[in-house]
Amino acid sequence: MMENVDSLVHTVSANEFALNDAIVSSVSGCETLCSYNWLKDGSGIVVPGGPPQWNPQPLPCTLPKDAGYSLEDAKAAKLPTYPYEPAFRALATMNPSTKFDDIDIVTRRNSLRKLLDFAAGKAIDPFRMDLHMVNDTLFISRKEASAAFMIHGAHNSGHGHNFETRFTKPGNGLNQSHSHHRVVRYLLGHLNCVVQFEVDAYYDDDDGRHSGPSQPQDPVEDAVASMANLSTRHARGSAFLAGAINVIHEGDLVDPAKLAELKLYGKNRRDPMPQIWFSRTPYLIEGRHVEGEVRSIRCTHVEAQFGTWEKDHQQALRKLVSLLDLLKSIVSGTENRSAILLCTDKGAPLTVFAAKNLGAVLPNDMTEMFWTVKDGVI
Repeated sequence: MMENVDSLVHTVSANEFALNDAIVSSVSGCETLCSYNWLKDGSGIVVPGGPPQWNPQPLPCTLPKDAGYSLEDAKAAKLPTYPYEPAFRALATMNPSTKFDDIDIVTRRNSLRKLLDFAAGKAIDPFRMDLHMVNDTLFISRKEASAAFMIHGAHNSGHGHNFETRFTKPGNGLNQSHSHHRVVRYLLGHLNCVVQFEVDAYYDDDDGRHSGPSQPQDPVEDAVASMANLSTRHARGSAFLAGAINVIHEGDLVDPAKLAELKLYGKNRRDPMPQIWFSRTPYLIEGRHVEGEVRSIRCTHVEAQFGTWEKDHQQALRKLVSLLDLLKSIVSGTENRSAILLCTDKGAPLTVFAAKNLGAVLPNDMTEMFWTVKDGVI
């Protein structure tokens, strides 16, 4: 946790910052920028990839306990040198003309969840996040425990992984890939944010039960046009080396209105709404089990609940915006425009340290591609 940590720059307490003036709402919509799957052996990514399809099974259905990833998986997988390189290689393949000059924050969904809990005054478990400024954009990178965790998820999650495996089926040509990732852009208060997250599945609502009005998403026509452009540049199934990332063109971009979060619960149900809201995932599919026997399934169109949830949590959300503003200001003022954010103990304040020898968040060709050079500097 303390690797590359230098001198203390700032200590942040939960009551240090006030509510931001801007209302936080999802009503302005969400734009999909790119997507990809990891190859199971961690050797590259599949673009655009695709989430597995929800595939209901007869109930009750007994699941074995998750065994976790294999030793071979752990040995084969390597953390990328640049934490956001896979996402930006996918972006360079799907939407190469995108510019990030007006983007305030690039982060992963999990980091926003942790920072929201802190802003809400909750005692959070220890964590580390690496902070980098690229031009006027703050990157927040979670410090991964291992490459296998990044690609395959937690080593032991009860029956959750086997629930996903049993109740979903991979898309055509995607059997050797794993963990579908999306990168989206939306407003968080006044902040223009790009958020990366993992998608569990997609759900085809064939009977139209949940076909009522939904909040604005990026038009399906734009997604189709993006895929058409991708198809003209790279033949399906083709592979090419982009930087240090092996990229394979396979899969179809699934309509964001079909994406689903899967949850399996035993006795205790944890609130999934922060996770779902930060990724703008429209469906929640929940399974109930007793000692691995799945006895019931419920599918909810949770997008319809976003407005109520954000109204109930408006104070914490606006404090989160203030916290992100503060972090951006702090990191911008450091000598190397990089820092390390730590929570060292459960319930402790956040501490920001200057970073020594902290590697770049992106390779040079990616920063040059997506940011405008100002006075010869990015």
